[in-house]
Amino acid sequence: MRTRIHLIDRREAAFGLLAAAALPAWAQQDWVPTQPITILVGFAPGGSADQIARQLSFAARGIIPVTVLVVNKVGAAGAIAAQATAEAKADGYTLFVGGGSETTLVGHFKPLTYDPRKSFTPVIKVSRAPSILAVRADSKLADMKALLAEAKKGQETVSYGSTGEGGIFHATALVWEKQAGLKLLHVPYKGAADAMNALLGGQVDSAFGAYEEMKPMIDAGRVRPLALFSRSRLPALPHVPTMTEIGVPVALDNMKGLMAPAGLPPTIHRYLHDSFRKAMQTDAWKEYVTKSGLTQDYADGPAFQKEVAEAYEQIGKAVAK
Repeated sequence: MRTRIHLIDRREAAFGLLAAAALPAWAQQDWVPTQPITILVGFAPGGSADQIARQLSFAARGIIPVTVLVVNKVGAAGAIAAQATAEAKADGYTLFVGGGSETTLVGHFKPLTYDPRKSFTPVIKVSRAPSILAVRADSKLADMKALLAEAKKGQETVSYGSTGEGGIFHATALVWEKQAGLKLLHVPYKGAADAMNALLGGQVDSAFGAYEEMKPMIDAGRVRPLALFSRSRLPALPHVPTMTEIGVPVALDNMKGLMAPAGLPPTIHRYLHDSFRKAMQTDAWKEYVTKSGLTQDYADGPAFQKEVAEAYEQIGKAVAK
């Protein structure tokens, strides 16, 4: 009996070695990065995507044993950074901040060289940012009802700044225009920081942005938020109504997370997800969330992928109306 058991054990061990030899190299052991990881950002420095990338990079120190670099590839409402990621090797060393304009709606406005639903491997979702429309603190537009009344006086009598043609804020405004029977003057910029500067400089009457992008100017009394294009009010801005409350139901939140090229091996995907998930639990990240007002909204890769696909379809139908 003992001989037979030993024989079976040896056969099973031999079979295991053969099976392991047949597996790809990345499947045989846990992956650990050995060179810097780059996070691409499709918008200008200072915006929410840029802040998220840099804060994640900072929080990941001591968790990821290599440097995490942040590189801004600005333009086309984030599509340039997305395209660069789609064309990169699926080796874990190139990521980008996705889930927003470049992966949910730019493709509805112009042809892309990548498929927002198939060209990436979502790694982790970090936040869902309500879209806010704000004016300067000294604007004659006291509230959203006043802005609506002004806009209805004629086509393009009210201007708004956004983060780019075909971006999430531009799409939000298009849906808003159709539902309210308006025609606003769209002034696109390369990022949220540029749009906010234009608002402060009087180049536009209003501007879209995320709360964390506007918070310093709101706190300083320089801009005044009029309404949220979201499903519910923001705890940090309890007195700012949603568009649904005002009578124009438009709710398109802006998701942010990390994505890699399609075909990312499972072990690399797991390492990146687990590492950045740990980064989101550090004191450094929690402090950033508290100070910035970021609306944190975690999801793992598969759940993030599902939300991106659903948003792509939803926005496509809304814009096509």
